[in-house]
Amino acid sequence: MAIQFNPPNLLVRQLMDRDTWTYTYLLVDPKTQQGLLIDPVREQLDRDTSLLRELGVELLYVLETHVHADHVTSAGMIRQQTGARIVYGEAAQVKAIDLAVKDGDKIRFGDYPIRVLATPGHTNGCVSYYVDGMLFTGDALLIHGCGRTDFQQGDAATLFRSVTEKLFTLPDETMVYPAHDYNGRTVSSIGEEKRWNTRLGGNKQEHEFVQIMQNLNLDLPKKINEAVPANMDTGISFDPKRYLHEEFSMIDLHQAWQSLPHSELIVDTRTAEEFGTGHVPGAVNIPFGEEDEHVDELKKYNKVYLYCRSGRRAQTVFADLSILGLHNLVCVGHSGMPEWAQAGFPQEA
Repeated sequence: MAIQFNPPNLLVRQLMDRDTWTYTYLLVDPKTQQGLLIDPVREQLDRDTSLLRELGVELLYVLETHVHADHVTSAGMIRQQTGARIVYGEAAQVKAIDLAVKDGDKIRFGDYPIRVLATPGHTNGCVSYYVDGMLFTGDALLIHGCGRTDFQQGDAATLFRSVTEKLFTLPDETMVYPAHDYNGRTVSSIGEEKRWNTRLGGNKQEHEFVQIMQNLNLDLPKKINEAVPANMDTGISFDPKRYLHEEFSMIDLHQAWQSLPHSELIVDTRTAEEFGTGHVPGAVNIPFGEEDEHVDELKKYNKVYLYCRSGRRAQTVFADLSILGLHNLVCVGHSGMPEWAQAGFPQEA
């Protein structure tokens, strides 16, 4: 009796960048050989393009789930080599792309439509992609976890609703393929995440999830100050002199303060309580997390100096505002108000 072999409906290759634990996905319609890549990584460009050639794939699209903070995309370089169109969620506001998609849109490759699901919360531009019983969730939903919500316009309550009211309504057998996993796991399912996800599963309530996310106290991604501005340019036209924060010492900030023209501004990104204990004279307080409310105001200045206590919050605010199109920023890195005080410079309270 001959054994019958039924080829898979859709060819899927899950690829990893071990430095950032990022998964890249290649999806190919085996009938037409048309395909797409999801979340490619710059350092893996040769691997990915070699695979495309070996499999004879006509690459139609490069799909990004969001503006990544931990790696630089290779989307722009892949477009140069293959002619593939770059796709981001509309809310990500990334320029120099080919297609901005919104919730409910469909992208077709071969005989397959891939459906766009807007899943903001990790960032406001996050999208997930659903096709053929598989869900590619980016950082919105990880295996037994989720992406952080403490920068890039992240919002825990929004992420909770994106997952529980949209992703968790899909059939339990839907396969979940995340953008990262730091424990070597490769795939999960909606049913598994509804039951075992430590942050979102087990019928957790929104207030419980928000409390969990507010108390994670995570370090910033190592590549955030390079990755975010680069990814806003599809990873190819990245110019460090244009985007990366300048490492200014507190002496430099003091010198700027001494002759600060009306066209420049010093911004303290600490909390209001910290600001009240002492700050650079004339500085305005825009606490970390509230910077997106002041974009129009900050655009009016030729230069805006950002500082905090240690430099970390200021760097994150720098990245967030860069995403929103501000290029007049100077980040005071690796120092802050304690060094200012220690140097004996004047303070206001």
